[in-house]
Formats: sequence, C-alpha cells, structure tokens
Amino acid sequence: MIPDQRTLKQCRIFVLVLGLGILSFQIGCSTLTGLRDNSSQLSLGSKTLEARQLTRNGNLNCQTGELRKAELNQREAISKNEYDPWLWERLAHTLKKSGKPLEAIEAMERAVKLSDDDPRLFVELGNLYLDTGEIHKATNQAQLALDQEHRCGSALLLLGRIAIAEQAYTDALHLFQRAAACSPPPAGIRLKIAEAYQLDKKWRLANNTIDNILLDYPVENFPENLVIAKAEGLIEMNQPSAAENFLLERQASENFTPTMVYLLAAAQKRMQSYSDARNTLASGAKAFPNYRAQFLEIRSKIEISAVDERVAQRK
Repeated sequence: MIPDQRTLKQCRIFVLVLGLGILSFQIGCSTLTGLRDNSSQLSLGSKTLEARQLTRNGNLNCQTGELRKAELNQREAISKNEYDPWLWERLAHTLKKSGKPLEAIEAMERAVKLSDDDPRLFVELGNLYLDTGEIHKATNQAQLALDQEHRCGSALLLLGRIAIAEQAYTDALHLFQRAAACSPPPAGIRLKIAEAYQLDKKWRLANNTIDNILLDYPVENFPENLVIAKAEGLIEMNQPSAAENFLLERQASENFTPTMVYLLAAAQKRMQSYSDARNTLASGAKAFPNYRAQFLEIRSKIEISAVDERVAQRK
C-alpha cells in the first residue's frame, strides 16, 4: 500500500528531528571533550602562575636575607613546574648567596638545558664556574654565549674577569672596552675598565675613567667603591694632598666608611702630616667601634716628634 502524503510528511519530520538530535548529541560530546581538555590546560596554567608567584616570594625573601625561606619557596615552585628555566635560575642565585656554590651550579645547569641555549644563562653559569675557580669551564660558557650572540656584552665581561684572574690585565682591558661598545653595555663596565687600568698600574687613566663615572652622581652621594678607587689612585700617583682633600669632603657624610678613614690617614702620613693621621685614626676608632683595635694599632705605629705631639694634644 502506498502511504499517503500526510504519512510521508510525518516520516520526514521524524527523520529530521532524529537527525538533529544525533547532531546535537555529537556536538555536546565534542563540547564536553573540549571542556575536559581546556580544564587540563587551565589547571596547568594555574600551576605555572602559582610557581611564578612562589618564586617571586622567594626573591623577596632573598632580598631581605631570609635565604632558607627563599630556597624553600623556590624549590616548591619548581615542584609545580620543573620545566621553567627562570625558576631554576632564581634558585641558583639564592643557593649562591647561601654559600652553596656547587648546588647553585647544578641549578643553573638545569636552567641552561631548559632555556633553549639562552646566551644570558650561559654567562650566568660561567660566572658561577669562575667563582669556584673552574676557569676552563667558565671560558667555555662565555664562548658558547658568543657563538649565539656575537656582541654579547656580558660574555665579554666574563672573559675580562677571567683575564684578570689570570693576571692578563691588558687583555682584560681590551675585553672590557669591547663589552662597553655593546648595546646595551653591561652594568658596571666602566668601573671594570678603571679596575683594569689600576691593576695595569695606569693610574692616571684609571682616575680619568672614575671621574667620568662620578659625573653621573651628585657630589654628596658618591658611591663608596668609586670614592675608594679614586683615593687609592691619587695616593698611588703620589698626590696625597689631592687624596686628603677629596676624602675630607666625604668625611662629614653618612657614606664615610672605615676604608675611607684608613685611606685618609694613609694620605696624611704620605704628606708627613703625622699628627693629622693619628687624629684621623683616633676619630675613626670612636666612629667605628668594630675597627677600634685595628685603627689604634695603626696609630701606635705612626711616630711623631715631640712638637707635633703637643700640637696633636691641643687639637
């Protein structure tokens, strides 16, 4: 029997509804599958963020001297995402500060392996090797960094530090100068150039370099290391009067340090102003109680005439 038009229409509607139902079910299953996949990705992303936050907490702990707490935070971060090189790098820095150089090297080696040959991390590892006296390994890391980035200033700086360790001061100077020409230059490179000049006994060039660096600072806030370097240079160039005046300008500031006391007394002694040198050391002993014994011992070895002694006592 041939079905009538009404029956055929009902059949077509049924088939259409059934088809839509199957399609909806398939879409629903795909959506659920997608949600499951996305859920996994969201979970992974959450762990990554948590790991990074733990490491940042560890960095803050490290800055405040809570090294044990810093290490615990950073190791927990790694347990959540062991494939992030940044986490291993930060742990390495904390371990170095904690006096664990071999563990620091192991952590930095892990960071390098995960970093896809990051030149910066090659250099970081090289610096750790150099600090432990492994000069050959340090040199290899610097060369690997330069293979990746020909004008890698930090790698040239590392090679310069290696040259200083080997007492090749002229080579160190050339390497530091090359590093200074990189863009951007490594932090503190001009001071390393001054240091190389000093080690090579080129005191005038060293002081000229230091003077150029000091132009970046207000007079009342000259950094301690630069003040010391300049004063040492002036004394070595047999300009003790200039060294004395330079240090006396610093004496009233909060940045005056025990090393500066010693250099001021040394400059005054070089000028044969023995009573001034003794007074400087006596004042230093009062201002820096932890150095009292040392300053008084040096003072006792500075002999002055009876006339100078009476003048010193009146002061």
